[in-house]
Amino acid sequence: MGTTKHQGGSSGSRQGAERPLWSFPADGNSDWGDPTEIPAWAHSEAASAAPPPEEAPGPPEAKPAFGERSGYAGRSSARAPKRGAGGAGSWGGGGRSSQSGSKRTSARPPRTRDRTPREAKEPVELTDEQYATKGRAVILRQLTASAKSRAQLKTKLLEKEIPEHIAEELLERFEEIQLVDDEAFAEGWVRSRSRSRGLARSAIKRELRDKGIEGDIAENALEQIDEESEEATARDLVERKLRAPSMGADKEKSVRRLVGMLARKGYGPGMAFRLVNEAWEERFGPDSEY
Repeated sequence: MGTTKHQGGSSGSRQGAERPLWSFPADGNSDWGDPTEIPAWAHSEAASAAPPPEEAPGPPEAKPAFGERSGYAGRSSARAPKRGAGGAGSWGGGGRSSQSGSKRTSARPPRTRDRTPREAKEPVELTDEQYATKGRAVILRQLTASAKSRAQLKTKLLEKEIPEHIAEELLERFEEIQLVDDEAFAEGWVRSRSRSRGLARSAIKRELRDKGIEGDIAENALEQIDEESEEATARDLVERKLRAPSMGADKEKSVRRLVGMLARKGYGPGMAFRLVNEAWEERFGPDSEY
């Protein structure tokens, strides 16, 4: 490494002449003299044996003590508190607590609360009044969704573990205020299923039985559908299906499909075959081969 005019030097005395040139500062520190003057020792063999600048050793790095926090970037690690000093960040000194005041004077004792397993808990027994309150809420939720028969509501109450005697009392009370009425429910059900689905009397009667309505209540509701209205409903169903042009390609296949559709809706086979043949011939013309 050669000497230059801008490298640092000594103050002019012989003190430090034995040290190599690269070991002295090159920033013009007044302790080492004027950097514009090259001292005589700069031409010595020790100065010429200096390593390249990138290989020159730097000052040794101070290793932090065990438990000492590292300083932030741009700060000296010497500013970090040392372990055992009792300041902020020291172990046993409190760390964060020492800055904002000692909030804990002793270690928190471990929790020793016994937890009872869920499966070991005994079922809570409700009073009759509590069961009644719960049952009323169940009935109101069911009626808000759609109309229900008394049998349907009772089944739901028993599913919610409401005692049977309390369920009966609740249903009687709801019948008194006419929120539960099997006769009105049956009449509305017959009208709806006949108009929207085109069901026959036999199919609607089965649905009412599934909902717990039988006997005179069901028969009175089914009186809304007589033979003429039932036949008119079946004919309307067939004519709507025959509007598709493909139904006229094969009469046998079309008749079989339409009769099966009427049978699923509760109509008898005699009426079904008669209505389908009449409607098909009116739509596509007579077919003597069938």
